[in-house]
Amino acid sequence: MLKLICFFLLGLALCQGFYVPGTYPVEFKVNATIQAQVNSLTSFDTDMPYDYYSMPFCKPPEGVKDIPFSANPGSLIEGNRLKNSPYNFSVKVTEIGRVSCFPTGFYPGLSAKEVKGLAHKIDNHYRVNMVLDNLPVTMYDLLNKESEFVRPGYTLGFKKNGKYYINNHLAFNILIYRTHGEYTLAKDRFDASVFFNGLDSRRRHLLTSDDVSASSSSSSSSSSLRRMLVDAVATAAKTSAAVPSSASPPVAKASTSPLDSSPSNDDPEYYMVVGFEVSPCSVKLAPPSNPNALIKEATCSDDDEENVSKWQEIKEGEKIVYTYSVYWQESDIRWASRWDAYLRMPGGKVHVFSILNSLLVVILMASAVAVILLRTLRRDLARYDQVASSEGIEMGSGVGVGAGAGAGPGASVGSAGSSREESGWKLLAGDVFRAPLSSGALAVHVGTGVQVISTWVLSLCLAAFGFLSPASRGALLSAAIFIFVILSCLGGFVTVWVWGMTQRSYNHWYGVAARTSVQFPGIIMLIFTVLNTMLAKAGSTGAVPAGAYFFLVAMWFLVSIPLTFVGGSVALRVPILVWPVKTNQIPRHIPAPSATAKPVALFLLAGLLPFATVFVELYFAMTSLWLGYFYYLFGFVFLVMVLSVIVVAEVGIMGTYAQLCSEDYTWWWNSFYRGGSMALYLFAFSVMFLFSTLGNLQGFLPVAIYLSHMLIISLGVYVSMGTIGFLSSLLFVYKIFAAVKHE
Repeated sequence: MLKLICFFLLGLALCQGFYVPGTYPVEFKVNATIQAQVNSLTSFDTDMPYDYYSMPFCKPPEGVKDIPFSANPGSLIEGNRLKNSPYNFSVKVTEIGRVSCFPTGFYPGLSAKEVKGLAHKIDNHYRVNMVLDNLPVTMYDLLNKESEFVRPGYTLGFKKNGKYYINNHLAFNILIYRTHGEYTLAKDRFDASVFFNGLDSRRRHLLTSDDVSASSSSSSSSSSLRRMLVDAVATAAKTSAAVPSSASPPVAKASTSPLDSSPSNDDPEYYMVVGFEVSPCSVKLAPPSNPNALIKEATCSDDDEENVSKWQEIKEGEKIVYTYSVYWQESDIRWASRWDAYLRMPGGKVHVFSILNSLLVVILMASAVAVILLRTLRRDLARYDQVASSEGIEMGSGVGVGAGAGAGPGASVGSAGSSREESGWKLLAGDVFRAPLSSGALAVHVGTGVQVISTWVLSLCLAAFGFLSPASRGALLSAAIFIFVILSCLGGFVTVWVWGMTQRSYNHWYGVAARTSVQFPGIIMLIFTVLNTMLAKAGSTGAVPAGAYFFLVAMWFLVSIPLTFVGGSVALRVPILVWPVKTNQIPRHIPAPSATAKPVALFLLAGLLPFATVFVELYFAMTSLWLGYFYYLFGFVFLVMVLSVIVVAEVGIMGTYAQLCSEDYTWWWNSFYRGGSMALYLFAFSVMFLFSTLGNLQGFLPVAIYLSHMLIISLGVYVSMGTIGFLSSLLFVYKIFAAVKHE
C-alpha cells in the first residue's frame, strides 16, 4: 500500500505542469495565427460519427495530424477525433474568400463513391464539427440571450428538388475579448520559476552572480546556464515590461540578473477567443488560378429558387472550391464565462418545478413511513407486550379456574392468540432472518449496486462542483470509468460482507468476489465489444481503436479484479452481524398473500413513485444526450438522484412492511426487486422516447446503439436502486425485531 501511495504522489509531481488545452486562458497577439481543428461528423439521426477526412474535404498542406492531449477513454468512446485543418486565422485580420485547398485551389473531381457518401450524409442530416481554442463552432448567435439552446456544428449540405448541394463556403465570426497579457505573464513567470527552482543552490548563484572575475570553468558553466534561463524567460521578461501594473506605472530599474527586464512604453493588445460562430452556404466557384489570392465572389446568396444556379451541386466529376471568410467581433464576454452561451438549456423554470415535484413526493412518502414507524409499529409492539404479559399471568393463576368456570382460560388464550394474529409480522421472529435462496447472487447484486451508485455519486459531485470542465471532452465518462474501477474494492467488500451475513460464515468468499468482478463488467464489455465491432465494420469513429479497447480490458483484468479481492479480504476482518432473534430450524408455512400484498403488485407499485421523481429531469437529460444539445445541469441531476434514493428507501420500507404483515418472510430478494423496479419504467420510457422523439432514427445499427446504451443505463439503475431498497429494508427489519421483547 505504501508503494502505491508513493507512485501516486510521483504521478502528481510529474503532472504538475500539465493542463487540458482550453481549461487555461490563452491570449493571442494581433496577427497571431490560430488554426481551427476539425472533429468527427455527427448526426442525431444515426448516432454514428465519421471521420472528417473520410469526406471529400481539403487537407492541410502539412498533412493530417491528430491533436495531442485531446484523446481520453471517454472522448474515444464518444467518437471524438480532433485533427488539424487547413483553416488558419490571423487575429484581428478580416479575410474574405480565402481558399482552403492547396496547392491546387480546389478539390479534384468527385468520384461516384464520394458523391454517394455525401448524399447519404446529407440525407441523414450530418453536421460538421470544428473547434477553435477548444470552443466548438455553432450556427447559433451566441450573443442572443433569448436563444434557449445552442447546438454545435454546422450542416454539411442540403437537398433541393432532388439535387444535393454542399456548403463549401464558411463565413466565420470569431468573438474575442481584449486583455493586456496578464495571463500570459503569469504563465511565463510560473514556467520560469519552475525552471529556476529546479536548479541547485550553486547553479542559482552562478545565474544571479555579477562577479566577472570568476574562473574560466565557472564562467563557461555560468554562461551556459544563463543562456538556458534567458531562453526560458525571454517571453516573460518582454511581457512583464510590456504589461503595466494596475496599481502603479512601471518604474525603470537597473538590470541585475537575467530575471530583470527593462521597461517599455508599449502596451500590446492581447485577445482571448470567447465565441466561435459560422454561417455556411453553398457557392459555385470556378477553380482559381492563384490559390493564395482572395476570391471576392465567395459570398453567400439568399436561399431561394432564383439562386439555385449559384449553388455548388454534388455530382460526379465536379471540382469543388472550398473557401472561407473570417470576421472578428469584440465582445464583453469574459474568458471565464465563454461557455455560458453554449450551456444554455431549454425549460428554464421547469427544472426548479421538477425539484419541487420530487420534494413533494419525498415529503408524502416520508409522512407515510412516519405513520408506520411512529404509530402502527409502536401500537403493534405495545399490543404484543400486553398480550405476552397477559398470557404469563393467566398461565400462572388460571390453572384451577378452568374446570369451574368452563372455558374461561381457553377463551383468554384464544383472545390473546387472536390479538397476536392481528399483526402478522411479529409471528415471523423465527424465520425473518432465514438465509434467502441464491444468497451468493444476492450478495453479488448488492456489492455491484453499491459500486455503481457510489460511482454515480462521486462523478456527479465532481461535475456539479465544476471539476469536470465541458472544455475537456469525454471527461465525465472518463472519470466515471476510473472511479468505477477504483471502487471495485468497495464492491468486493460489500459482497463478502453480505455473503457472510446470510451464510453466517465467510467460507468460500472468493467465489462471490470473483462473480462480482466479472458479472456486471462482463455484461457491459460484451455489449460494448459487439457494438464496437459493428461500428468498426461500418467505418464509424464511434468504434474505439484497438489500443484504447485493450487498455480498458487491461484496466478490468489488472486493476478492477484484483481490487475486488482486496476489498473482499478486508471484509473478512469485519464481525458478522448478530441477528436480534434466533432462526428456527423448521421453516414456517407462508400463507397466500392478499391482493395488495402480492409480490407482482408491490413490484409494479414500488417503481412508479421513484420514476415520477426523476421523469422531468430524465426527459431533458435524454433530449440533450440524443439530440446533440449541451447538458451541464449536474447540480439538478445530483439533487434529483438524492431525492429518488430517499423515495426508493421509503417505498422499500413500506413494501417490506406490507409483505411481513402478510406473514411472508422472503423479503430479501423481493426488497431488491422492488427497489430495482424503477429500471423497468426507465427502459419502457426509453422505448417510448425512441418512437416519439427519435422518430428519425433509422436503420438496425443506430437503433441497436440507442437501445444498448439505454439497456446499460437501466441495468445500472436496477442494481443501484435495488441495493438501496435492500439495505433500507434490512435496516428496517433489524430495528423492528430488535425492539420486540421475547419471553
